[in-house]
Amino acid sequence: MSPPHVVRLELDTFSGVDRPALAKWFGDLFSGLLAPLCPASVEELVAVARDYHPSDTTPWGPPGYARLLLSSGDFTLPSWSAALDDLPSFLRVQLVQLDSQGLPLVDDGWCAEILLKDDPAFPHQITVTAARSLFGGWISHAVQQKWLSVFRSGATLAQACGGWITLDRVGVRTAHEVAAGVGLDESLFMAAELSRGPHWATLLGPRQVAALGGVQEVCATAPVVAVEHLGGGRILLQLTEHLDEVPPDVLRKLTEFLTPVLH
Repeated sequence: MSPPHVVRLELDTFSGVDRPALAKWFGDLFSGLLAPLCPASVEELVAVARDYHPSDTTPWGPPGYARLLLSSGDFTLPSWSAALDDLPSFLRVQLVQLDSQGLPLVDDGWCAEILLKDDPAFPHQITVTAARSLFGGWISHAVQQKWLSVFRSGATLAQACGGWITLDRVGVRTAHEVAAGVGLDESLFMAAELSRGPHWATLLGPRQVAALGGVQEVCATAPVVAVEHLGGGRILLQLTEHLDEVPPDVLRKLTEFLTPVLH
């Protein structure tokens, strides 16, 4: 059985990040994108998690809510911001929707994660996924615009080298990486130079834009419905008006356009 569709947002960056600003952005992301899908705020999630102790039956967090996981295991909002502000060698900050047994909802829930690494060869990653079923079967134009807005601000804040929003069935690798037989480590190592595939929303980093002829060339010739220069040589391509409607021939044209920066 193939996995269900999820809306997936990812940003990859090799840059140092403003960690307090990143913490605020991540909280705003939850409030704007995920809270409408879950009847709780970050503050409520932290309140029920603060005194939580894992057990054999609920090892992940408070049943029915989400887990806010820090490397330190401390569940307070100040510790969350402090951990991002004072980065240790490795840090994972994660919000995961849980089922009634306190286990992560793998197929029908949402997850938001920031992964900051101590290996300069691999990018820091920001990933957000939400099962399509959470949207009631239709992802409205207004909701799509919210995801795009968060994507733009995150790309600028993190000085991202690439990223995307898509409807996805694949997993941690993109559909292009699976089709091309490219491993995840190879893709992450080359993320600044090579795009990880064509998507409904595709962020091109400065090196990728340069390889495609520069900002003016990409803005003038990209075969997409909307092109936006975010500054710093980063360009956001929106393939079609609606996330649910991406004809194969339209995706093919974007793939051909991006060929110089694809594996």
